[in-house]
Amino acid sequence: MIENTRLHTIVQSGKAEVGHIQKMQGNDRVVSRTPIFRDGRVVGAIGRVMFKGPRQLDELNQRINSLENEVAFYKREAEAMRRQDYSLDSIIGQSSQMIHLKKDIVRVAPLDVPVLIVGESGVGKELVAQAIHRLSARRMKTMVMINAAALPATLVESELFGYSAGAFTGANQKGHLGKFEQANGGTLFLDEIGDMPLDVQAKLLRVLQDGSVEKLGGTKPIKVDFRLVSATNRDLEDMIPQNQFRLDLFYRISPVVLRVPPLRERLDDIPLLSEQFLTDFARRHDRDVCKLPTESVQYLQTGTWPGNIRQLKHQLERAAIFNSTGFIAPADLKIDHRDQDDFPTADISSSFVPSGEGNTLADQIAQLERNTIAAALKKFNGNKKQVARELDISRSYLYKRLADFGLQ
Repeated sequence: MIENTRLHTIVQSGKAEVGHIQKMQGNDRVVSRTPIFRDGRVVGAIGRVMFKGPRQLDELNQRINSLENEVAFYKREAEAMRRQDYSLDSIIGQSSQMIHLKKDIVRVAPLDVPVLIVGESGVGKELVAQAIHRLSARRMKTMVMINAAALPATLVESELFGYSAGAFTGANQKGHLGKFEQANGGTLFLDEIGDMPLDVQAKLLRVLQDGSVEKLGGTKPIKVDFRLVSATNRDLEDMIPQNQFRLDLFYRISPVVLRVPPLRERLDDIPLLSEQFLTDFARRHDRDVCKLPTESVQYLQTGTWPGNIRQLKHQLERAAIFNSTGFIAPADLKIDHRDQDDFPTADISSSFVPSGEGNTLADQIAQLERNTIAAALKKFNGNKKQVARELDISRSYLYKRLADFGLQ
């Protein structure tokens, strides 16, 4: 009934044949032949057409190859994540600001005190928090991360404190472990803490004071022990008089304040950052690393970078995606540039004259920064709070620069 069948051979051997080509009425078919067992004895065999022809098999192979490439990509991604130990080496930069920041991290990390990390969006505050955890005595425990700005207002309490079984309609029958409990023994990183509602701020303060949490629907407090590392891109001190942030909570979370400088204050780090981003991108996508010529680096260093490190990374990856030459030229990059009117007006001839030595761009920027701070100190008779507000910088950064420049 079926020409070229081998089912009698399968009955005799008891071994299956899968993916074999069989000629049927002049056409090639991809078939499988399988023995049928009963009580350990072969009693028959069944044959089945798997594909109507090799073409369908080729299509399947293409789909399999596509899936294999996708799996390979995720393997490389996972491998990169495993290699990332979030040590100080993960914080890229050799500028003076970053060297000071890394030294401060090394000093603060072993101390089991709360840390507040401040800086603009996209500067890498999470990397600083990860480094603090990795260098602390709690590094073998979990680091739980929460973005307060991303938590729905209706779910903040259940996510942070957890809930008991049957606490409310739709609750998990087994209850839910809150973030505070998950971080027990480890570190709790609370990002965008400035966006936390006032009522939740009060409850967070009570947790920090008492060292215990009470689940929604629970009847007894649960002891927790975690180190709090917070981060924000907002000025919490300015929010306090406006009744947007609690003063008592601010003092609780900010025994130590670390400021992460924006990219425009560390332009010397752009070559190192760019090289790392392009290398990581090429590794994830199994591509050759794009080169960044000197003129492209200089072009990047003229940008304002309102999105900071995150913006730089996205710009380089976009340029690498559409690049076909292996070299990223300035024309391949689209960045915001500072207009001349954006620079502070100053009498350059009197206040800033480059010397013969140390005449690099970084040295000139540092000298201009020193002169600007000195002028503001003179204008406000040494009132550092007014100086920081005038220059739109934090007081902790102002104190650091005063020490760097030897200004009193």
